[in-house]
Amino acid sequence: MCCLVIAAAALMPYAPVRAGDDDARDQEMARRALLEGRIKSLAEITEIVKPKLPGTILGVELEIEKGRFIYEFDVVDQNGKLKEVDVDAATAEILKIEDDD
Repeated sequence: MCCLVIAAAALMPYAPVRAGDDDARDQEMARRALLEGRIKSLAEITEIVKPKLPGTILGVELEIEKGRFIYEFDVVDQNGKLKEVDVDAATAEILKIEDDD
């Protein structure tokens, strides 16, 4: 029994990747990109884009799309409409604003 546990532990690095592992991998990639200066922190991005956003920020996610880090802001405008605003995490450029219709 003891040898089986040791053998199983030795094979863990070769186990198939699960969905939760994707999140951990993405988080580590984002952390490294931030430490290496390839992307701006959320605080920096928010300070730059907040005056340009069409309303109040409800939430933010950092995503990787086609190898590019994107901050995705959920914003509610003055009319109560939800908008999704994609911002390049490296440059703070607003890439697109989508209505949630």
